[in-house]
Amino acid sequence: MAFDQDYFLPVSAQANSNAPRQYIYKEDTDTLATVKASGYFDGTYMSLAAGDFIHVVNGSVINTLIVSAVTSGVVTTQLQTSQELTATAACTPGVQSLELNHATVVVAATIATAVAHQGLFVVVNTSASGTAAHTLTLTAGTFNGTNNVATLNAPKECLIVWFDSAGNGTIVENVGSVGLS
Repeated sequence: MAFDQDYFLPVSAQANSNAPRQYIYKEDTDTLATVKASGYFDGTYMSLAAGDFIHVVNGSVINTLIVSAVTSGVVTTQLQTSQELTATAACTPGVQSLELNHATVVVAATIATAVAHQGLFVVVNTSASGTAAHTLTLTAGTFNGTNNVATLNAPKECLIVWFDSAGNGTIVENVGSVGLS
């Protein structure tokens, strides 16, 4: 495992030296588990401090980590994962925010099990225009106790769901007219 400083970029600076800093780390070879491992990031590089954020970019998936401690190495805690799909594909396990984005071609996304997305989950149509009927299908689990398919056919439509530890969903908000079946 070799840490490549060329892909670790500061993206914010504050006049207040006590404010948390944000960094982007682009990773294509190591797994997220490896990147999250204690000591992966050197605390002396860029003077990382507890409370700083590291956004780990791997393809279309962005994982947000917070530096929870700096001892001999940096310890991080995963905060958030987001993914954008522009073509039919499976959603990466653990993603909490899924963007479906294509103006003319349907994006048919799938989630193997809602258990892998426990907590607050958001799916949104981020297409700039169009009426393509993007879908998100849960192979295991439901959005509301009955339905496992959400159809988003207009820009900015959004479904916010709470998935419990068994993959049972409770709809928190349906923005626009997300269809459920």
